[in-house]
Amino acid sequence: MSRNTTNHFKQGESAYKVDIVNKAGYSFKTRSDDLKSEDLGLSDDQIAKIKALKLDVKKELIQQNADIDIPGIDIKAEMYADTIDVDAINKLISKKYDLKKAKAQYLVTKYAQLKNILTAEQKDKLKDIWKQCKKK
Repeated sequence: MSRNTTNHFKQGESAYKVDIVNKAGYSFKTRSDDLKSEDLGLSDDQIAKIKALKLDVKKELIQQNADIDIPGIDIKAEMYADTIDVDAINKLISKKYDLKKAKAQYLVTKYAQLKNILTAEQKDKLKDIWKQCKKK
């Protein structure tokens, strides 16, 4: 799913991935439709909270992705050695996937925070839109 000039969250690659992007239009991209902040009736306060959450998530994901990449690089380096240290590689693999697990858990937490910004009525509207997108 490509980015556009409006805000969106993606529902896609995995159930844990939430891309919260808020730019000029304050709209949210679902699978196939644009959902503008007006469609959900977001208040200025809600928009500000979502923007702040988006910024925090974006910064944290940059760091987490870098932290995940480092053990992968170390694994490749170990694999090219003349003598392969299986225990060391296994530790690096465990570290890498522990970091991926922590990232997934972090995203679930942030997604829950995002949903807690919405009112019950807004959540219902969002569910209806996602259901319509699944049918397409």
